[in-house]
Amino acid sequence: MDNIDNKITFIHKKNLIHNYKTIKKRVEKSKVMSVIKGDAYGHGILECSKILKNNGCNHFYVARLDDAISLRKKHKNYTNIYLLSGPISKEICNYLKRYKIIPIINNLNQLEVLNRYKSELDCILHFDTGMNRLGFKFHEINQIKEKINFKKIKFLMTHLSSADEKNINECQYQLSQLKKINHFFNKQLSIANSSGIFLGKSFHLNYVRPGKSLYGINPFLKKSFGLKGVMKIYAPILQISSIPRDQTIGYSKTFKTKKNMKVATIDFGYSDGYLRSGSNRAKVYINGKTCNILGRVSMDLITIDVSHINENELYLGKPVEILGDNQSCENLALQTDTNEHEILISLGRNSKKVYI
Repeated sequence: MDNIDNKITFIHKKNLIHNYKTIKKRVEKSKVMSVIKGDAYGHGILECSKILKNNGCNHFYVARLDDAISLRKKHKNYTNIYLLSGPISKEICNYLKRYKIIPIINNLNQLEVLNRYKSELDCILHFDTGMNRLGFKFHEINQIKEKINFKKIKFLMTHLSSADEKNINECQYQLSQLKKINHFFNKQLSIANSSGIFLGKSFHLNYVRPGKSLYGINPFLKKSFGLKGVMKIYAPILQISSIPRDQTIGYSKTFKTKKNMKVATIDFGYSDGYLRSGSNRAKVYINGKTCNILGRVSMDLITIDVSHINENELYLGKPVEILGDNQSCENLALQTDTNEHEILISLGRNSKKVYI
């Protein structure tokens, strides 16, 4: 790829399949339930679900009802679709029933909604074991038992709060709490998100719920699990300039040249999902060579240092790697002071995607 007219996002199908199979092999007999919320972490929910389904995945988690409905229209049979946010109204219950969507029930109020409209839906019970975000509390177990049809409970789940930090003591505590809760239900269990999957077999239980690892993000920075990046993004050079010493670049004059420099301006900015926190600190790549961002990231432009790049490698339309083989999602997250999830979702949101 020597020349591009516009910014472009490649989604590598083989890498997505590779990651899914890597996870599936690791968890052995546990079922893999793919988390494709946030438009499949910016990769395209309908396209990614099709790829995953064609490779054996029949369980999908989403956060929004409209995503669940779109998925059901795409996959009419033999696919389980789970709604993380749960039911909060009669209208939602009607949609769940109509489109055969399985709700995650997070609290007594949602359970009451489910019962009030006699939905008689299969459901998942979500218990809070330390996240303090969504989920039933331990002391509510008796009330749950009084209000729910046990036959409709597919399994129990909880969410690890500290697996990314590899806080094994906290994770073990949450696991023990879930098992303690299950003494009252005797159902199948799920606790492992992406990081939980790689903590060890004891966290795999009956179902695992990989999200970021499907898209190639290593749960722990200093370890490699053979995962491959799925999203790669390139933007073209729009202008090449020579800037003398003691000149400033960009809004608010946050960068001042200490020597004569050669710079390039590329067709990318925060309207494309690039975080402004990357100003004066993040990096892009040209033919594998590092180029520092100079000055503020603008709405649709970024200026970079190309003083060290050969003349024959610099021209209008030259592809500049925003995310890819040289600039991993993990590294870009560190450079912009955020997490990998935000990087993928932000960059993938408005991009033209090519599935290869």
